Amino acid sequence: MVLNDEDLAHIHKHAVKDYPYECCGIVIGPSRSQIGTNKVYECTNIQNRLHKEDPQRYPRDARTAYNIDPEEQKRIFRLAEKKCWKIKAFYHSHPDHPAYFSEEDERMAMWGDEPIYPEAVYIVVSVIKGERKETISFKWDEDEKEFKISNIKIKK
Repeated sequence: MVLNDEDLAHIHKHAVKDYPYECCGIVIGPSRSQIGTNKVYECTNIQNRLHKEDPQRYPRDARTAYNIDPEEQKRIFRLAEKKCWKIKAFYHSHPDHPAYFSEEDERMAMWGDEPIYPEAVYIVVSVIKGERKETISFKWDEDEKEFKISNIKIKK
């Protein structure tokens, strides 16, 4: 996964802006054979609304969980399809917690025993007391059948 400095800065600003709630977003971009730059989309975290409407089904609020607005997600996916671009990454923040790939993060990324988007990178940004602390990305390892820490390459 290659991001430029501006893409990563955009993700970091979004994480700080949405603190103390989890932010979430999607990065789409051209395949290696195409010309163009990635596009970062900030998405609406609807977890507070889901929690308010059905606390039994959604016991966590947006301070410890996220759910991307499905209409926004569909719009972004359609745009990627129209441009023949790929879903490059999903990102979210962990307010007042370290950056790690939680069991919930993994559950949301999977369909049964396989990832929904095996080529996508999952970026987690830690924001402690309103300040970005660390950013870690995770990618599906086909051989080991698990998500592992992956490096984000920064394009200058």
